[in-house]
Amino acid sequence: MGNKPQNSEFCWNELMTSDVPRAKEFYKALFGWENEDHDMGDMVYTLFKSGDKSIGGLLQIPQGKENQIPPHWMSYVSVAKLEQAVEKGQKLGATLVVPPKTAGEFGRLAVILDPTGAHIALWEAA
Repeated sequence: MGNKPQNSEFCWNELMTSDVPRAKEFYKALFGWENEDHDMGDMVYTLFKSGDKSIGGLLQIPQGKENQIPPHWMSYVSVAKLEQAVEKGQKLGATLVVPPKTAGEFGRLAVILDPTGAHIALWEAA
């Protein structure tokens, strides 16, 4: 799977969009990315793949939230201890947007809004 990201390094990118089929077509045509869908029960999560390597994720903006959440890419940064990173971010002026939560068996995530208004996701691998 290549080099594992170290703490404080970008480790994942994810596209949230209102038109998943169009995004799949676009990125396949542009970069040759393949798509691998995973049924997560309440949603389908798509892995973008380059050969055998998973390089990013794709998911649908939740129904009814299309006017609140614009299509966007979210970058994730690897952290050793999620709660500590969230707490430190808040002390430095960040706003908690998505509290720490589990992402299947893969790890845990949180999303903060930095003091300049930019979103960033924090990732603690399982």
